[in-house]
Amino acid sequence: LAETENMRKRSERLVEEAKTFAIQGFCKDLLEVADVLDMALKSMEKEKMKDDSLKNLYEGINMTKSSLMKVFTKHGIVQIAPEGRKFDPNFHEAVYEVPVDQAEHPPGHVSHVLNVGYCLHTRPLRPAKVGVVSTK
Repeated sequence: LAETENMRKRSERLVEEAKTFAIQGFCKDLLEVADVLDMALKSMEKEKMKDDSLKNLYEGINMTKSSLMKVFTKHGIVQIAPEGRKFDPNFHEAVYEVPVDQAEHPPGHVSHVLNVGYCLHTRPLRPAKVGVVSTK
């Protein structure tokens, strides 16, 4: 009887996980859209824009990015921007090392974030690409 109950609970948990993470592939595809919007915003310096139509374009891109981030939050997609945090290979991908004497953070911590990462609830969708302070 106890074994049957445990099996039922395990099955329920597996079904719930399947529901929660069923959109994982679709979410990964949307990350590229978020990246493109970020690049567009970074390439435009709002303060230096003299033309109102360019300012309006910037605002439109910014509103689109904000709307996308709200949708991400609604569906459990969380951004990983780990600057200053301890390096965790489950959520971060080390792209390069920063010498200790040139870093603002302690050894083994993230010094720079090249590309933010994302999680779907607790599961990583894409690791953040980071520079890590050298431990040597």
